[in-house]
Amino acid sequence: MDYVKIVEEFSGKYPDYKNDVWNFSVYLEKQWKNSLSDANIRFLLQGLDVKFLLDSLIYNVEERGIYKRKNAAKKYVTVIGIFFDYIRKNTDIDNPGLFEAISYNKLRENTYMKQMMSYINECNQLQGTIELEGIGRSEAEKVLKWADAQLEDDGKWYGDIEKKEVDETAFRKAMVALGLKLMLIYGFTYRELRKIKIDQYNSIRNTITVGGFEIRLPINMGIQMKRMKDFLEKNKIRNKKGFLFTNAQGEEWGETTSASGISDTLSQLIESTSVTSIIKYGISQLLKAGLNDSIIKQITGASDTLIKGCIVHKDEDIERIINNRLVDVELYYQF
Repeated sequence: MDYVKIVEEFSGKYPDYKNDVWNFSVYLEKQWKNSLSDANIRFLLQGLDVKFLLDSLIYNVEERGIYKRKNAAKKYVTVIGIFFDYIRKNTDIDNPGLFEAISYNKLRENTYMKQMMSYINECNQLQGTIELEGIGRSEAEKVLKWADAQLEDDGKWYGDIEKKEVDETAFRKAMVALGLKLMLIYGFTYRELRKIKIDQYNSIRNTITVGGFEIRLPINMGIQMKRMKDFLEKNKIRNKKGFLFTNAQGEEWGETTSASGISDTLSQLIESTSVTSIIKYGISQLLKAGLNDSIIKQITGASDTLIKGCIVHKDEDIERIINNRLVDVELYYQF
């Protein structure tokens, strides 16, 4: 294996990551004490563990002073994780311990990102704060699966179905589920979500009007939205101001996300209480769909800073989406 060639290939595919991989290679060469083109470097790579990668970060922060801010250090560890995943997929290097540690969810105990972030958060030499990332596809699917289970049958929202007594806990979960789905598909901020009124939903057209736009709902979500609307009317759960998101007494959600129950639900589902990570996932989908920032702001209520923080460079779908969009450029087939 030619390590230098692998680095060049990786850097060619991900030019924004070149400097970070180079900084790792400086540490690798220091420890190897031989040329990185030496074929025997494969034995070193097969013996690397998370501690070695953590030491490379410490070296570049504390000895070389390359990284001075937490976000920059986080980018470094993210890039190195992607780099070793690239090595796993494109070489015959066999290091299951390291590869598994890198591929596991970052919140899992004793794994790559967990150890790296622990150092970054506690390092006094690094300035600034860590910007939250959006959740990944697997986490989004987990949230959607849970949400659909809460919304599939309004009979579950009764404590005593014969007496038609609303079960407050089940109803609360159903409302949280509906809110999470709207965040995931449209990127609504919590502030905007709690402002949505029942009359913004049109059950005949299967649309919801937000930010001046009438947006069509996915079929399954339209069915769930109508189920909720009918349940509210049938059980006379009314909010004086007409807000959709309420508790079983018709009281609107509070100003903090904890008041809605969303944070607690996320903690149980994906081991995170970050509502922002859900919103970022939704906004990233709007960006992938080709919507510009000004339209996204109108729909979601998100700030410029939040929107600009939603591009995920390691997203494998980005290149496909870009190329699919480019064919619609004027005169594309004449170039």
